[in-house]
Amino acid sequence: SYSVTGVQTCALPISEAAQANGYALAFIWILSLALFSYSVLRQADWQPPRLEDIRAWLNQNRPELAIVLFLLILAIALRIYDLELHPYSMVNDEGEMGKGALCLLRGECRNIFAIGWASQPYVAYLPYALTVGLLGNDYALPIRLVSVTTGTLAVLFTYLFCRETFGKRTALVAGVVLAALPYHIHFSRLGVDNIVDSLSSALVLWLMSRALRTGAPSHYLLAGIVSGLCLYTYPGSRLAPALGLLAFGFAALTQRGLLRAQWRNILIFLAAVLLTTAPLLGTYQSNSEFNQRINSVGLLQGNRLQEEMEYTGLNAIQVLVAQFFKSTMPFIISEGAFNFFSSPRAYFTPLAAVFLMLGLAVAVWKLRDLRLLVLLAWFFAPIVLGSALTVGPPSHQRMLGSAPAAAILVALGLVTVAQALGGLNQLLRRLAPAFLLAVLLFTGYRDMVFYFGEYRAGHLFEDLSNEITYESRTLIRSLEGQGRLLLVGAPMTRIFFGNFDYFNPDVEKHDFNEVTPEALASLPKDQDVLFLAIPYRESDLRLIAEWLPGGTWIAERRRNQPDYPLYFAYKVSKEQLQSYQP
Repeated sequence: SYSVTGVQTCALPISEAAQANGYALAFIWILSLALFSYSVLRQADWQPPRLEDIRAWLNQNRPELAIVLFLLILAIALRIYDLELHPYSMVNDEGEMGKGALCLLRGECRNIFAIGWASQPYVAYLPYALTVGLLGNDYALPIRLVSVTTGTLAVLFTYLFCRETFGKRTALVAGVVLAALPYHIHFSRLGVDNIVDSLSSALVLWLMSRALRTGAPSHYLLAGIVSGLCLYTYPGSRLAPALGLLAFGFAALTQRGLLRAQWRNILIFLAAVLLTTAPLLGTYQSNSEFNQRINSVGLLQGNRLQEEMEYTGLNAIQVLVAQFFKSTMPFIISEGAFNFFSSPRAYFTPLAAVFLMLGLAVAVWKLRDLRLLVLLAWFFAPIVLGSALTVGPPSHQRMLGSAPAAAILVALGLVTVAQALGGLNQLLRRLAPAFLLAVLLFTGYRDMVFYFGEYRAGHLFEDLSNEITYESRTLIRSLEGQGRLLLVGAPMTRIFFGNFDYFNPDVEKHDFNEVTPEALASLPKDQDVLFLAIPYRESDLRLIAEWLPGGTWIAERRRNQPDYPLYFAYKVSKEQLQSYQP
């Protein structure tokens, strides 16, 4: 039935005081972090590097800087090529990120600590507000550029962490593997913030490893601030500070006197975390949203585990084991169906999967090594908490925190084999780099052929409902200021889907699913109307055209599958509506 509902800009009520003073609250928060950081750095006698020191460092590290530049170019090229149309099409969750950006840009969400869509504070939407503010909201590119940047930085900090802990050769191999991994590329091109999990884990662990090595207060300070910021984005990023603390805990157990020597720096880290998260913790305390996302998908919440046991006929342990295997097998052997990916093959090629398993074996064999303990925890924690203990595994979008660790494990296995071959004789030692290069080129080629060829040509990501909300944006925009949209979309497409309001926030839009003469007669007649129908509802739209003759009939075909209809539309003037008699 026809109903008028306002566009919801914020997911939860915001106190009038916090909303009115939102910019002041944000300024005070940033100022407090800046003053705290200044006091810590001054107390530590920290000095910014001099220009001549920077030049000297650049000259000394030119070869490695060339490697880093190569990794960045490779990562961003694979993530930005034909970004608007692959993966196709823009999903409505991307539109929700865009709606959050518009809410900030229009001043409708002034309190950045308030909770928006998917239980995320509006701080998480600030990068999207920047790109949408610069490029507009006419297409998907502004939303997807945030993920491109995030995924590229994840490659960089994976390299830096691996270099810090395993050396340059393993770091370079891990960086190339992650840069070309279709699983990581895909979510680096999709405008939802799941990909931030891979950046936050790599960044926090790199900062913590540097803090442990140098003992510098500045590193503990930065690690604390970044750890606190992890609570402001996708819930999976909360694992990153936990992994950082785990790494420190392992180090404290194995390095005598570490706690005594670093207690001041530990206080700096904890104070930075608390100061960074304080406004958000206040928000969560007032509306109990901290665990809403987890509660909505968690296997152990509610009666979901019992329901799964009844459905499968397995006991609790068997269900959990089955969930674990469903979550791990897509890395090496099984397809990755559903959940924003729908891949017909595993994340890694068979050859890379062999080296992943070898890397896991090496890590388990040398389990006493602090670095490998952290690496195993990094790999398995997102798999278990993000997928095995949630409904509907494999949850590709919630396991992205494991991707950098998986790339490092592949590199560890590959470098181990190369070193073993090099130890056999002088000739094989000389051929070891060629072996590494050949494996990387072969797996990279297979990955690119798959993701930009087979995956795209097979229309594996395409979804009719998402395609309708994306491709209809230009047609709907023609109504701005002079007409309203009525969507005949049930049971598949609804007017509250994110893309409708991201692309056309100023067009009045409503669902119109009970197509009867009485419902048509009850419509307001002060504006032109565009009726938009999904293919399943074509017959209903033809009834409207029969009752309101003289309008404009529009039929669109699917972009990549033109043999199939995309949507049907029928546009009538307000005069035609006014003359209608049931």
